[in-house]
Amino acid sequence: MDPLASTKERRQLLVSGTVQGVGFRPLVYRVANKHQITGSVCNQLGIVSIEVEGTVEQINRFIRDLEVQTKEPAKIESIEQSLLPLANDNCFRIKESKAEGISGYSFPPDLAVCSECISDLTHPSQRYYNYPFTSCSNCGPRYSIIQGIPYDRPVTTMKDFSLCEPCRKEYEDPSNRRFHAQTIACPTCGPIVELRNNKNVLVSGDWKRNVEKALLTGKILAVKGIGGFHLICDAASRKVVEKLRNRKRRARKPFALIVRDLQTVEENFELTQAEQELLASRRAPIVLLRPKPFLKEWLPLESLAPGYQRLGVMLPYTPMHALLFTDSLSFLVATSGNQSGLPIARTNEEALQQLDGIADYFLLHNREIGVRVEDSVCQVVDEQISFIRRSRGYVPESIPFPLPPFGVKEIPTVLAVGAEMKNTACILHGDRAILSQHLGEIEHEEQLTCWREGVQHIQELLRVEPEIIAYDPHPGYIVTQQALDQFQDYPLFPIYHHHAHMAACMAEHGLISPVIGCILDGTGYGRDGNLWGFEILTGDYLKFERACHLEPLALPGGEAAIRYPWMMAMSLLYQLEQDMFFTKHWALQLFPDVKEQLPFLLAQLDGRIPCPRVSSAGRLFDAVAALLGICVESTYDGEAAVLLGERAEMSSTGCLGKGNYSFAYSAGQWRVGQLIKDILGDLMLSVPIEEIAKKFHHTVVEMVIFGVLEAYKKTEIRSVVLSGGVWNNRYLLSCAKKRLKEVGFTVYTHQKIPAGDGGIALGQAVSALWRWHHHVFVRSSEDH
Repeated sequence: MDPLASTKERRQLLVSGTVQGVGFRPLVYRVANKHQITGSVCNQLGIVSIEVEGTVEQINRFIRDLEVQTKEPAKIESIEQSLLPLANDNCFRIKESKAEGISGYSFPPDLAVCSECISDLTHPSQRYYNYPFTSCSNCGPRYSIIQGIPYDRPVTTMKDFSLCEPCRKEYEDPSNRRFHAQTIACPTCGPIVELRNNKNVLVSGDWKRNVEKALLTGKILAVKGIGGFHLICDAASRKVVEKLRNRKRRARKPFALIVRDLQTVEENFELTQAEQELLASRRAPIVLLRPKPFLKEWLPLESLAPGYQRLGVMLPYTPMHALLFTDSLSFLVATSGNQSGLPIARTNEEALQQLDGIADYFLLHNREIGVRVEDSVCQVVDEQISFIRRSRGYVPESIPFPLPPFGVKEIPTVLAVGAEMKNTACILHGDRAILSQHLGEIEHEEQLTCWREGVQHIQELLRVEPEIIAYDPHPGYIVTQQALDQFQDYPLFPIYHHHAHMAACMAEHGLISPVIGCILDGTGYGRDGNLWGFEILTGDYLKFERACHLEPLALPGGEAAIRYPWMMAMSLLYQLEQDMFFTKHWALQLFPDVKEQLPFLLAQLDGRIPCPRVSSAGRLFDAVAALLGICVESTYDGEAAVLLGERAEMSSTGCLGKGNYSFAYSAGQWRVGQLIKDILGDLMLSVPIEEIAKKFHHTVVEMVIFGVLEAYKKTEIRSVVLSGGVWNNRYLLSCAKKRLKEVGFTVYTHQKIPAGDGGIALGQAVSALWRWHHHVFVRSSEDH
C-alpha cells in the first residue's frame, strides 16, 4: 500500500456544473459521512465549495464516489482542487451560502415531482396528503422561482413562506430527503390553493372535489402551474375539446395530453425505450407518441390532434397536476393558458383577465411565478431526442461550445437576440452558452415584454451585462429593432438567418472545421436581400457560401401565402408552364372556392403586379400539401408542411421505398417544374395521397444528396449538418440521415436544441464571438 495514502490532508474542491438546487449539498454530506470525512460544503456564486479533511485515500474515494452518485439533473462538469491547512474539525457540515466567487451555471431547471413525494401525496397518514406543493431536495420548481444566486430560499419566491417547526425539523435532518430542500412547505406554512369561478368568486368546499366535479361535467379550468397557467379539460370528451378550441380560437393546432401515470401511457401508446425514458425523466417534457389503435375508441383523437399520427403526451410533473386525476379521469388536455398572440399568463391577475371567456374556473395559488417557462416538446427519431421546443426541465442548463482557437484571455459576454418566430435568446459567458426558455413569437409589444423579462432573468442570475450583440438582419423583425435601439453603442454583429442555423448545429456538436450545411426552413432573410429557405451552404462560424438552392418561386400575396398554401400551389403551377391558361385550368380544378381571387394572384405571377420571390423548403412543402388537398389554409405555423409529413408516414412502404420524382439542376439551382408535373400526373392517375407524399419526401432527400455532392466536389468537406425547422419532419430527417451516410458523409443533427428557430440564437452568438475574435486578434496580428 502507498504510504502516502494514509497521510492526512485537507483539500478545497470547487465544483462547477448543475450543482445548486438539485440536492447536491445533501449528497455531498451523505458521501462525506460514509467515508468518515470532516469538513463542510456551501453554495457560492456559480459553484459549490467543499472542504474535506481525511487521509489521501479517504478523500480520493470520496471524490470518486461523489462523481458516481451524482445523477441527472445534477451534473458535475469540473472539480478544481487545492490544498488547505488542516483544521482538525470533528464533523461534516452544510454551511450557509456565500455571495462570493464568480457567476456561473449552477442554477437548476424545474424538476418533476418525484415518486416519493407522489407517495406522500396519496397516503392519508402523511402530513403532505393531498398537498399540491409537496417537494423535496430531489424535485420541485427551481428556475421558475429563482430570483437570485446562490440558490437558497431567501432568493426564491418561497421567501414569503416561513417554515413551521415540523418542516424546519425535516429541513435540518441529514437523514431526511427534505434536508436543505429550499422549496419545502406543508399545509401549515406553505402556499394555499383556492378555486374561483369565472366571476372571480371563491368556490367554497373541498377544492379537489369541486375540481373533479367541474372536469367531469365538461368545464374548462385555468390551472396555475410552476411556469404559467394551463387550460385543462377532460380529454375523453369530444364536446369539451371542441368547446376549448372554439373559445381559444385554435381551430386545428394539436392539444397536448397529461396522462395519469406511466402505466396508463404504456397501456395506451406505442413506446420505444428512449421514449419511455424521456417521458419518465425528471425533465418531464411533452413527448410525441403514437397511440395504440384501440385508443381512438376512448379518446377523440381527430379532435385532439387533427391529421397527426402522434399525440403530445406528458406525465404529471407537479403535485397539483397529479391531484387532478381521479378514478374517472385518466387523460386531460393541458394546453398553454393564453389568448392567441399573447404570452402565457403568469400571475393570478393576468389569468383572470386574459382567460376570461375561455375558462369556467380558475385554480389559483399564492406562490409567485418568478418567470414564465412553458413546457418542453420533443420527439424521438431513430432513438435520438429531437427538440421542437426546449424550455421547462432543460433551461437554464448550459451548453458547451467551441471557443476561438487562440488569443482570447477574457471572453466577452455575448447576447444573441434570436429570431422572430419560436424565439429564444442566448447568452455566452465564459465557455458556456445559456439558451433561454421558449419565448414564442415576438410580433407585438406584449410578446416583446416577455422577451425582455426572459433575457433580464438570465442576465441577473449570471450577474453579467452583454458586451457584444448578435442579431438577425431581417429588417422586419421587431426583436432586431429592439436590439439595435437598446444596444446601439455596443459592437453589433448581424448574423444571417441560415448561417446562424448552420452555426447552431456546429456549436452544439463542438465542430470547428468547415461543414456542409443543409438548411431547410420556412423563410429567412438572405444575404442578397431575398427570402431563403432551401439551401446547401458551406462554411464555418466566420463565413459561408451558398453552394446551391431551390429556384426562387413567386410568393403571391406575400406573407398571406404562408397562411394560404393554395397560393403557393398556384406559384408552382405557373412555374411549370409559365402559362396563364394552364395555371387557371388547374387552379379551378384544385381550388374551386377561390375563383374570385384568381385574377389578382395571376397578375402577380405574370409580373403585372410586383411579387416577392422565395427559395424555401417550407413553402415548397406547403404548396405540395395544397396540391394534394391536405391543407389549403393553415391555421397555425407550419400546419400544411407538418400534415404532409404525417401523410408520408401513413404510407405502407418503408423509408426509402422505391420511387421519387424527377427534378432538374442548373446554375446552382434545383428546378422543380418536372417534380410538379409528375405529381399532377399521379393525381390524375388517382395514386393514393400517402404514396405521393412519400415520393415527394424521397425527392427532397435526393435533392439534398445532389446538393451535398455538388458542394463536396468544390470543397471535399465530408461533415454535414442538418438544421432548420423542416427537419422536425421525422420521416424526412430519418431518410436523409440514412442516405447521407450511405454516400459517405458524417451527419450531425440537433439533439440539444431545436432544429428550428428556437435554436438559432446559439448560432448567432457563437458566430458573433468568432467574428469578434477574428476582427480583434487575427486581423490586428495580420496588420502588424
